[in-house]
Amino acid sequence: MDADAYFADDYRSARGKFLAACRAARLLPQSYAASAGDAEHRLPLAETVRLGDPAARHMMVVCGGDRKADALCCSAIEVGWLTEFATAVLPRDSAVLFVHHGPAPATGGELPSQAGPPPEWEDDLLAKVEKRYAEYAREKGVDALGAPLPHTDRQKTAGYPAALLDSMVRWLDSAADGRIVFVDVRVGLGPFGEAEIVPCHAADSEAARRVRNWFELADSPTGDHAIAPQQPDSLTAGLIRRLPEAEVTTFSVAFGTYSMMSVLDTLTSRPRDAEVPDPRQLLYPDDTAWRTAVWRSAIVVLQRTLTAIHAD
Repeated sequence: MDADAYFADDYRSARGKFLAACRAARLLPQSYAASAGDAEHRLPLAETVRLGDPAARHMMVVCGGDRKADALCCSAIEVGWLTEFATAVLPRDSAVLFVHHGPAPATGGELPSQAGPPPEWEDDLLAKVEKRYAEYAREKGVDALGAPLPHTDRQKTAGYPAALLDSMVRWLDSAADGRIVFVDVRVGLGPFGEAEIVPCHAADSEAARRVRNWFELADSPTGDHAIAPQQPDSLTAGLIRRLPEAEVTTFSVAFGTYSMMSVLDTLTSRPRDAEVPDPRQLLYPDDTAWRTAVWRSAIVVLQRTLTAIHAD
C-alpha cells in the first residue's frame, strides 16, 4: 500500500485505521476507556494489540510520545506494520506490543519522570530559530501543533490514569523478568523523514550501550560534558515503573520534519496579525514524501530492534 494511507490527521481517523488494520489481520485489540466521570474523552484513551509468542520473554513495545504529532506518527507506523507485517514470523521467543493512543490526556494521572532538555540544533542560527518558536509557543500556551498545552492548568498534568497503566502492563507479564525494549516514537528536528535514535538512559549505562551498539551510534560524552538523557514520555514511563524485574531498554526515535528554510518560510510568511504559524508545516507535514520516508525509516528501526532484542 501507499504509505500515505497509514497516516491520519486526527485521533478519531487514526483509531479507525488502526482498528481496520487489526480486523484485517484477525487481531482483537484491548481498549482502555477514560474514567466514567471524564466527559472530555468519548473515545478510548488507548488500545493495545500483541503479536508473536504468547509466552515470549523478549518483547518490543511501541508507544508514541505525549504530543498529538507524536501519537499520530506512531499510529501510522503501527498501522503500516499491521498491514504489511502482521503475519511475518517474529524471532523466536519474541513478541511485539503496539500501544495505540492519542495525545496524552490532561487527567492528573501519573507523571513521566522529569522532562529532559528540549532537542537542539547544532547550528547556532537554527538553534536561535527553534528557541524563539519555543518561547512563542510557551507564551501563547500552545504546543508545536497549536493545541493548548495540557500542563498549562497546574491542577492537571499530561499523563495516564494508574488503573489504565496497571491493566495495560499485564500484556507484558511473560517478559516481566525478561528483556523488554520500549520504542518511544516522536517527531523531531532532524533531517526530513530520517530517524534519530536517542537512548533514554544515562550515557555510561549498560542500556545506553546496548542502544548505541544496536544502531551503531557514536558514544555520548560523559563526565563534565555529559548530556542529560532523553526521558520517555508519560505512557512509556508509567509502564516502565511497573516492570522492576525486567531488563528494560528504552530509546526515543524522532522522525525529522523540517529544514531551516521551511521554518523561516513559515515564520516570515504568516500574516502580521496571525498568532500561530501553520503547525502542519512544522511538526506533522501533510506531505507524501515525508510520510513515505518516515515509514521506510520506521521499518528499518523496528526490524533492527527485533533482531537486536536477543543480542548481548
